[in-house]
Amino acid sequence: MSETLSDITVKLNVDQPSTPVNMGVLAIFTKGETPDVKSYYTLGDVQEDFAQNTDLLAVAQGYFAQKYHGEKLVVITYSESIAAATAAYYSEGWEFATVVGESAQEDVVTLANYLDGQSERFAVVGVPATTEFVTTKLDSFVDRFEGVKRVIVFASGKTEAKALFGAGALIGALGNEQVGSITWKFRQIGGVETTDLSVTNIKKLHTNKIFTYVEKSGIQQTSEGFTLSGEFIDALHGDDWIKATIETELQKLLSTSRKITFDAVGIAQIDATVTTVLNQATANGIILVNEETGSGKFQVRTVSRANTPQSDIAQRKYNGLSFNYTRSGAIHSVTVNGQINL
Repeated sequence: MSETLSDITVKLNVDQPSTPVNMGVLAIFTKGETPDVKSYYTLGDVQEDFAQNTDLLAVAQGYFAQKYHGEKLVVITYSESIAAATAAYYSEGWEFATVVGESAQEDVVTLANYLDGQSERFAVVGVPATTEFVTTKLDSFVDRFEGVKRVIVFASGKTEAKALFGAGALIGALGNEQVGSITWKFRQIGGVETTDLSVTNIKKLHTNKIFTYVEKSGIQQTSEGFTLSGEFIDALHGDDWIKATIETELQKLLSTSRKITFDAVGIAQIDATVTTVLNQATANGIILVNEETGSGKFQVRTVSRANTPQSDIAQRKYNGLSFNYTRSGAIHSVTVNGQINL
């Protein structure tokens, strides 16, 4: 398990009747002799350290080619276990992660399962948008990630290098947008060519929850915006933002207050902090607006001191706050019914 120095624990349970991190930073995992982590702020700096690592450079080039990419790119070098490296460098401020190198196909599955266990962040995989991939490799590729929720697979380019560029470009272009303000469908990405796959093959990708880069009505754009599980990226990204922001703001409250008293006043301060975050999430487009009240469709509940176990009071642990919210969602298609009067 990963460890961070924090006094706050936020648990999110997603109610599905049917089936502080920088939210735009990408981490690239690459195998090497000595485990290490380093942050890069320009492509030139990456090139100086990894001149011979063409796969890593392809991802970095795509990422830094985007005008509004995240503040940095994190490169994590692991010698043996990628799970151990992920745990060791989990607090390095990244939200998305991809794997390059000879063992990438196996190791990215391990990475994806690790992140799924944390119920946050995303594994990102770039695959070529070719007929060969769709017709001969797609099924076995998808099977490797069976049951994993947080994997983004983007098909672009006709070579492995261009697919890696596309994966980096996708995160560079969209990951750092204000969380909640965009859907990942219909988005433009610099330097990525639109696919020439047939409509049938694009639909097969979509059936398997992989999306690509297309042209519609003369506009180049991402064809969808979901993870391999069918969950939409913006929805999960929004969940991550809420969790990370509540953790950050509550930690600030504890760290900057002379004392949070274990009474109605102190509990109200915690309630107000969480409510402020959820109001911001509503303003950002993460949480649905209640049509009747104009406020966010969320609830925050607290337990009074009188109803708190004495053991928690003795240990100065408050476990009595809970919240729930309804995601805002987005419109991805429109059907218009018209009538012609003769």
